[in-house]
Amino acid sequence: MTASDWVEMYGMASSTGIANLAVLITLMSGYLVVAYLVGKRLTRTQILVTNALYLMSALIAISGSFQATLDFHIARKEMALQIPQLNLFNYAEQSIYLWPSIIAIINGCLVVASLIFMWQVRHPKES
Repeated sequence: MTASDWVEMYGMASSTGIANLAVLITLMSGYLVVAYLVGKRLTRTQILVTNALYLMSALIAISGSFQATLDFHIARKEMALQIPQLNLFNYAEQSIYLWPSIIAIINGCLVVASLIFMWQVRHPKES
């Protein structure tokens, strides 16, 4: 690929990663609103369906975000090699998988936190 192709891939991967994050935030916001407003009144079956759909959608968004972030870093590495005038960070010291993995772990923790919130709404502690 030419240098201009890597620059284009860098921009597209960045946009895709941001879009996947927006999808995850939208899913999480909707799930938290449902949990807060009607979580106590949902039946066990409704909760199972809601949680299954939420988890599948969130995992798709997280995996898409991971792949887009990985593509972003691969393109950035290739740009740095082909266009040294950009003065980009030297990837020789860092694994390309580091930041995509960190972002995926953080997103996964947010999903787990939202599931805990639903659990706490449905099972409040009696004081």
